[in-house]
Parts: sequence; C-alpha cells; structure tokens
Amino acid sequence: MTQGHSTRNDTIGDGTNGDAPRNGAAPAAARPFLEWLSAQRAQDGVLLLGDARPFFHDEAAYTAHHGEAPAPLDTGQGLVALLRATGADLSAPALEIGCGFGYLSLGLAVDNPFPLLLLTDTSPGFLRILGQRLDAHGVGWKTDGNGHASSRKPASGAVRLGILSGDAMQEIPDASLSCIAMRATLHHVADVDAFLAQAARVLRPEGHLVFEEPCREALLLMGVLVAQMPELAAARGVEVTPRQLELVDLFRRMVEFYCRQDIDKSTAEDKHLFHPVEIAARCRAHGFDTTVHANTSLASLKYLHGESPLPPTFFHDTTRAYIADVCRMPELAPLFDATIADSCAYIDACSRGGRGPHYIGVFDARRG
Repeated sequence: MTQGHSTRNDTIGDGTNGDAPRNGAAPAAARPFLEWLSAQRAQDGVLLLGDARPFFHDEAAYTAHHGEAPAPLDTGQGLVALLRATGADLSAPALEIGCGFGYLSLGLAVDNPFPLLLLTDTSPGFLRILGQRLDAHGVGWKTDGNGHASSRKPASGAVRLGILSGDAMQEIPDASLSCIAMRATLHHVADVDAFLAQAARVLRPEGHLVFEEPCREALLLMGVLVAQMPELAAARGVEVTPRQLELVDLFRRMVEFYCRQDIDKSTAEDKHLFHPVEIAARCRAHGFDTTVHANTSLASLKYLHGESPLPPTFFHDTTRAYIADVCRMPELAPLFDATIADSCAYIDACSRGGRGPHYIGVFDARRG
C-alpha cells in the first residue's frame, strides 16, 4: 500500500462533545477505543484486527466495474448529514465494516467528523485500493510502523485502515463507538443477530448503526418476472438463446438462495436479503430504535432530510440495471425489453404516490 499523509486527519483536537475536535487531545469518549487500537498490530500501515480473506471476485476488476474514478464522496457525506440532522453525538470514534473500494469511505474520510474513523474490510486487495484513493484525496491513513499500531494513541480526527469482518468484533471495547456504518455489507454477514448484538454492545448509548442495504421484496419480484421470460418469449415469437436460458436459470436460483433462510450459506460471499420490516424487527430485538428510508440511498441524504423522490419508472429502470449491470448479465437486457418490461411498467404504475417495492433502504438504528 502507498503511504499517505494529511494534516487534515492527523491534527489533534480537544473537547468532549459534538464533532471531532481539531486542536488538542482526543475527547474523553474516544479514549477506550483509542487505547485498544494503539495495542493492535499492523502491517504495511494496516491494522491487523481479524483474519484476512480475499473477496469472491478479483478486487481490481470489481472496482473497475462498479466504482472507477472519479470516486464518489456523496455517500459518505450523506451519512454525515444524516447523523447531524438527527443530533447524533460524534465525540467517539466511528467504524465502517466492509469498506470495499471506498464507495462510502471516501466521503466519510474527507469530511471526517469523528475523533477517529476506522475503515475495515477482510480483503487486503480492497484496502490497498482504498489506501491509494485516500492518498489521492490527501487523507492520511497509515499507522506509525509495522509492529504495534503506534507508540502513541492516534491523533484526533485520524483515519485508519484495518482488516476486520462483521463477524469478528468481540475484542472492541464496550460502549466505545459513536457510529458503525455499512453500505451493502449486512448481506455478507453470516449471523446477523450475533452481529447486531455485538453492534449494540460496542456502541455508546444513543449511538447509531447506519447502513444502506438491498432488500428482499424487489429482488423476489425480479426473480418471479425473470423466470417467466422464456415462456413469454415463446408466446411472442421471440428467440431465446441457450446462453439466455442459462442466465435466466442462474438468476432464478440466485434469488432463491438469497431469500431462503433454511439453508447453510457459510461458504457464500452474498448470503441473504431481508424485508425492511424484518430488518427493523431484528434491530429492535437488540435494543435499536430504527428509522427506515425506503428506496433511498445514503448519497441522496446529502441533499435531503428524508426519502428521495422516486422517478415514475423506478422499478423498470432498477430491474433492468440490476440484471444487466449489477449481475453482469447484459445478454438478458434484450429479452427483458421484449418480455417483462411491460410488467415492470405496471408495477411502477401501481406504485405512484408511494414508495414501490423495496429495492434498497437506508436504515438508521439508534441504540437505546
């Protein structure tokens, strides 16, 4: 990884409440986490807080497909705007889990309001890419050496990178964080209830677990519609290639795997999707009061204080893009247009004046 340095994130602050101070000692709320962090080992400037595990796909190719430069800042800045709008206490550190190539991380790091921001993933490849992107934005992130993380505690406002998964937070001190942030990460966590219990433990009272997550409702509808493509094509005299049939079956089985909760998913990268009501109920069971922003992204919260307006063709456009771009099945796009586009338009018509089937959501879970 490439070393970066920035006075923005290495200056020291003082104070005990509100945004991270910039000109003195770290606030008292930050000390338990900073003391724990200073005792951890590091390699090439990255903290070793858990077991490394490469991503299911090649990290460089995945980044090129989903997040090539210019890297977005709106997502992280939207999360900060949400926290400020809710009056969140930002005086303790924040942790991002599953940072990947930095879709959420960069905006958080550039406008870091916390005494310390720890960006984590299990993939050294993703952390290497994120380190390079932080360098490009002038954000310092490296620890002081390759042994222990530092001979002194990280300065207030610092950014650090670390290897950690959502299934391995047991060593983080109790009530030591103001915020845990995630984007498209919860569905990678094997035991969601165990994760929520750990999140509740490490967050301070009134601390926020904020995450943007795909939802089961829209994906299940997509699976039903895609499965009907071959039959509809035959009825309309549309030729279907063997490759398209193969992809239709793959998509159908993928959705079934995500939705079912009665099978072992421990070896899969993407594991499960939930209905927003179910996510909120699981959070509530672990002491979180949860606000759901349906079909809204963190990026939109930079500009809005609530749910973003939906375009009249939201479900149609989202379904087509999910199949062709997110799932990398562009061969199905012409078949989509010829068979189920009108069904998607019907769903959009039925959704007018409302939020439509839940495709993504921003979940703001505040610890009681």
